[in-house]
Amino acid sequence: MDMLVCGIDIGSTNLKVALFDESNRLVWLRTEPTPRVRDAVGLVTDAADLVTVIERMLVCGWAELGRGKPLVAISSAGIGEDGLYVDTTLNPLGSAIPWFDLRATAEAKELAGNAAATPLSGISIDPTRTAAKWLWSARNLPHQAIAASYWISLTDYPLAAWAGVPFMSDTLASRTGCFDPSAREWIAPLLTASRAPVLPQVVSAGTAVGTVRSSVLLDSGAADQQTLLVAGGHDHPVAAHAIHQLAANARVDSLGTANVIYGDAPALTWDAFDSKIAFMPSIEGVGKLACLGVFEFTAAVNRFPGGMEAIRRVMALEMLPGNPGTGAGDRMSTERQLLEWATMNARLMLERLDAFGVPQGPVYATGGWSRSRALLELRASVFGQPVHAPQEKELSVLGAAIFAAAAAGHRTSLDTPVAVIYPNERWQPHYAEAFERFVATDAGGERPL
Repeated sequence: MDMLVCGIDIGSTNLKVALFDESNRLVWLRTEPTPRVRDAVGLVTDAADLVTVIERMLVCGWAELGRGKPLVAISSAGIGEDGLYVDTTLNPLGSAIPWFDLRATAEAKELAGNAAATPLSGISIDPTRTAAKWLWSARNLPHQAIAASYWISLTDYPLAAWAGVPFMSDTLASRTGCFDPSAREWIAPLLTASRAPVLPQVVSAGTAVGTVRSSVLLDSGAADQQTLLVAGGHDHPVAAHAIHQLAANARVDSLGTANVIYGDAPALTWDAFDSKIAFMPSIEGVGKLACLGVFEFTAAVNRFPGGMEAIRRVMALEMLPGNPGTGAGDRMSTERQLLEWATMNARLMLERLDAFGVPQGPVYATGGWSRSRALLELRASVFGQPVHAPQEKELSVLGAAIFAAAAAGHRTSLDTPVAVIYPNERWQPHYAEAFERFVATDAGGERPL
């Protein structure tokens, strides 16, 4: 092979390492559970262990492909809010607390009520935000906070460790709740209120942050001292970047642990938090602003009787069983009703993009659940428009690889078949009426199951 680049996706559930050739064709992929350990409160990530696992996976893939030339470039995408305190040599001082951990609930409430919690951040403070975790850590893990030279995002950490260079991808900076995505700068009073640590330089996706200095990667031959390390960022926008190679004006329906609706708007201003949409730097660079709607799909599924296994069984079918429900009742007793409710929430977020000037464009689905044709037919029927599903499903690692290849001066186009799933003609009229009732009864958001 003339060229290989590596894309890494550090997810809430799974860790993926993938290798792509000079045509952006996936040639090797491995998926393993994201490694977790426990601290005194709950699940956390040992970042040093995470790097070790990624190195093992990467070297294994390179060797299985025939021990050819070293990788040209590596980039990473992944979790938005998780990170860790590090010392002067970028060694971890403790574990990374996952975004879904709610230990900082009291701190989030305190920060949300602080005068520093300006809407300029584009995202309101809640227990999943990094800012709340910083304040909790300063109070409960003061030895880490005091000793830290930097705080680095978990998604950026492998690249930072391999390069010996601290940095933060701009889409990840935004997920802290303390970054102004329009001005692309930190909000100083909110950093102070959050007792934030020293933060590294913020860079845009596609920025080369250094070259490989990892002895494991160098000694294996998988990388050399010219192998570029390239900033990626938050997994959902990075996947959107891959889709934008197919349709520049696409709106993205990302179906993973969380359901994220993504669209790029022209630069805009706002003076209040939005209940459905958060703002962040566009993955496509300056001049645009990203609009994200987030719905915790997996959390809703886990509260459903039968849980994830029941939903998986239904979504493995060619078509959802039963007839359309309202999607807006007080209690959901079937898997289909849960999926209808989740999809109506997604439509609320899609339509909210219009208010911020996101151009109309085709809806593209990505993420693990986009493999379910039954779910995509339901979503097309509720959305009232076709849903496009690229045959290439590993779009987060592909988006990272595209950034890596571009930084190394190589081809970044994408050629993959795209299936178009149309609304079910029998279902669509019913869902159009049901959605009007859903909106009228303010049925979005959290609700009992």
